[in-house]
Amino acid sequence: MPIRNVKTLGDPQLFKPTVAVTEYGSAVADDIQDMVDTMRDNKGVGLAANQIGIDKRIIIIEVNNNPRYPKQADIPLMVLINPEYHVIGDEKETFWEGCLSLPGLRGEVTRAVNISYQANDHLGNSFSTQANGFLARVIQHECDHLDGILLHQRLNDLKKFSYEKNL
Repeated sequence: MPIRNVKTLGDPQLFKPTVAVTEYGSAVADDIQDMVDTMRDNKGVGLAANQIGIDKRIIIIEVNNNPRYPKQADIPLMVLINPEYHVIGDEKETFWEGCLSLPGLRGEVTRAVNISYQANDHLGNSFSTQANGFLARVIQHECDHLDGILLHQRLNDLKKFSYEKNL
């Protein structure tokens, strides 16, 4: 499948909420494969469909010895369609996040440490579970994309937004 261009800050599609998926299987297979190929080629750990021009509520997550996040444990490929999450408890953590749509930039963002989430898989089967730490952060970040929110809109302090090379 083709590796697509990742939309970057200023592209209006990044700020529009995406549309719920109603057809599964072959109807989303090519989109998902394009997302996986694009995310891996760009060394991302997550990608929302609208970041590559697909107006659907799909996110993917994978960490496999990722050079952008070398201290993070591996996470096998996850496909979440129509994901929703709910914060568990009050514990929050601040972390320097990156984003493929903001290449070369990092921002310090505070997010919930523990969440529960539900989604559908590529065949339309629904599931729910919990996540914590880095995985919970990535799910929240990618779900923000689906709602038209980028990480710079979550910053508490603009002084904590910088090019990676300056950190």
